Amino acid sequence: FLKNYIIISFVLIFSIIKTSYSVQLLSHTANYILSVQKINKNSSLEGGEGRTIFEIKKVCNGWDVSEDYILVYQLPNEKNAKSFSSYKTFENNDGTLHSFQLNEKSDFNGENNYEGYVEKSNNKVIGSLINKKKINLSFNNEILFPIDHLKKLINKAKNNENHFNSKVFFGSEENELIKIVSAFIGKERKSKLKNNEYLSKKMIWPMKLAFYASESKESKPDYEITLELDETGVVHFYEINYGDFIVKADLQKIKLLDNPYCK
Repeated sequence: FLKNYIIISFVLIFSIIKTSYSVQLLSHTANYILSVQKINKNSSLEGGEGRTIFEIKKVCNGWDVSEDYILVYQLPNEKNAKSFSSYKTFENNDGTLHSFQLNEKSDFNGENNYEGYVEKSNNKVIGSLINKKKINLSFNNEILFPIDHLKKLINKAKNNENHFNSKVFFGSEENELIKIVSAFIGKERKSKLKNNEYLSKKMIWPMKLAFYASESKESKPDYEITLELDETGVVHFYEINYGDFIVKADLQKIKLLDNPYCK
């Protein structure tokens, strides 16, 4: 599920910005503790816990992003089911090239591994996905890539805009590579984090992101992510609402990473 966050993880069609801001994302590694909460009475899940490690790192020609997670679901009769995932991406500085690689294993869905890339060229987004066989990809150029989307989302918040709709290529779901993301941005306030002196002084925007299938006509989203985001791209807290259950992620610790020296 956390692959949807890249979401998260990382957790994020550009309209005109009233004021020009330069978004400076922070290279960092963040560790989150996961818990499954608010179980729907119709769900077979009884709970769950896990952790995820999310890293975003500046490199000279763009950004490397990775997310590794493990989640153990609690099932009836004292049984459990495990889910593992490792997701890595690269996006260049101007948001025109995005590569991705997913390796996951789940007691629910078995094992799945694939990789690919997409790039913007001649008003199209073209690329390939490789999973046992090569699949050619082609989309309209209105699609954003995750880092570019994150920067534009922060810019919207800085301009005191409260809504942002976009199509984003995440690549974290093989059958739904693109999602429509409808973001609702709350008023800026001080972070509620108490366990980190650096982040507790930051201002954040509370947000709710609703994710829809790219061709969806439904008014109800596939899932929603509620999060607290600061101007450097650090997510102070998030939770994913799947309808039958919610996965809550509390930030345990963060490590700041040095940016490379680039000529």
